[in-house]
Amino acid sequence: MVARASRRWAEVEDLGARILRSQPGDVMVARALARLAQAQGRARDALAHWRALRAAAPSDLEAAFHLARAGEDLGDLPLSGRSVLDRALAPHGGAPPIHHVAICGVSYCGSTLIDRVLGGLPGTASIGESHWLTKERRGGDYREIDLATDLGKLALVPCSVCGPSCEVLTLDFRLELAADHGDWYQRIARRLGVSRLVSADKNTPKLVDNDPLLRMAALLVFKSPEQAWSSKLNKLPEGLSEEALLEECRKYVRVWTSSYRTYLDSFAPEGPVAVLSFDAFAQDPSSSLRALCAALGLPFDAGVLRETRPGHAIGGNKGSMARLRAIGYRVDVEPLPDPALPAAHARLLGEDEAMQATHEDLLRRHQALVAKSPLPVS
Repeated sequence: MVARASRRWAEVEDLGARILRSQPGDVMVARALARLAQAQGRARDALAHWRALRAAAPSDLEAAFHLARAGEDLGDLPLSGRSVLDRALAPHGGAPPIHHVAICGVSYCGSTLIDRVLGGLPGTASIGESHWLTKERRGGDYREIDLATDLGKLALVPCSVCGPSCEVLTLDFRLELAADHGDWYQRIARRLGVSRLVSADKNTPKLVDNDPLLRMAALLVFKSPEQAWSSKLNKLPEGLSEEALLEECRKYVRVWTSSYRTYLDSFAPEGPVAVLSFDAFAQDPSSSLRALCAALGLPFDAGVLRETRPGHAIGGNKGSMARLRAIGYRVDVEPLPDPALPAAHARLLGEDEAMQATHEDLLRRHQALVAKSPLPVS
């Protein structure tokens, strides 16, 4: 993953080939190599991986799509599967270049609000957590749409604005994406009718999976360790013992530190990377927004700090989305309250040297962002 995030593609392919020699059934590695070759215009090199993926799972829609596009015989597909492939294989036009800003960070870092705010800027739209577009609920879990899907019983993640009857994020559009992940963000932007797209897929694997070439700028959003853990703590199930909560805190320290270190040390998209303290954004939204727009090449409009402009997006923090809907998509940003953590939790966070060093690095990057920001026009 570090090699993929750093765009060291020769290393990615070498490591991937070595893994597949020892673990030939590793479908995640095979798919990653297939998508990378496809994105680089080496469709022929990807075919062996698509064949292996379909051999492992005959209902794999993405593998079947690429094999069918290459003219290979897929055998006796069920009628429903053939109809899905036929729709996906129909010409849909090219995907022009776009300006994509990918919001990165850990869960509950404030990404939903930032995503919706930036998505309201002129000529810009947010898609939210785009990876949910091609997932369906099966039992108590979500899985990628495949050729075994009964389209009449498909339980898709709904548009967070329109609900399941959205006329933009339609079933046909989602099937096209599920079959072919190429130019993923470009095709979403075209569907939304914009040339500037903001996404909040947040973590490195999802970004690299859907755009192996990392043709994006990035906005890394973080909260202080205390605020970050407070947000996570509020989402944990009720009734956990103090020892269980402390163990969850230990786990979170590792996850938070590892995630942000990967972004700081290894993430190298094509475009610029801006680092934003959500704590500081909540204190002074206007200055933070001005700095972000200047750093990421977005048009500044203070109006989005008063009211978001809902389009068609998916996923996001349910609580944040519910609050936005309840107040008519107005923006109500207030300084974050004191997290008031249990003393043992605060001590654990404060004494973890790796976490504190990572937070200091993030703050330095945030301060550099603000220092470069243009002064407001009087």
